[in-house]
Amino acid sequence: MQADVAETVSDGVALQEALADRLGLTTSDLRAITLLMRKGTVATSELADAAGLTSGAATRMVDRLERANWVERFMDARDRRRVLVVLNKTRRGEIGEVYAEMSHSWMSALADKTDEELETVLEIFDRMRGVAREHAATLRGEA
Repeated sequence: MQADVAETVSDGVALQEALADRLGLTTSDLRAITLLMRKGTVATSELADAAGLTSGAATRMVDRLERANWVERFMDARDRRRVLVVLNKTRRGEIGEVYAEMSHSWMSALADKTDEELETVLEIFDRMRGVAREHAATLRGEA
């Protein structure tokens, strides 16, 4: 089972690298953009956490993404010290198309599974994400 999990993770990393390359991004950029797609508006500090970057590196990433018209940034109206970032609407459509293609392929691959089986798969994914995040934090010396 460990070999299967390792191969699946490796394939996922390869997919992320290919997607980032296609969009002209780094994998850290892609992680940040994926977070923005899920959450909408996000603080720069949250992007740093999601991408595994320092606050300074995250600021440079946002600078780069803003220059490339991937994101827009603005000051938090309630806390002027806080910078918020949102995905550019045009770019959201661009990356959304790519994710829609992948989602369609995944759903086709799982079309023969029952709702109960799919719920089990999602539960397993949720657990594995938690384990992966814990190990990543440990490897970075955060735990």
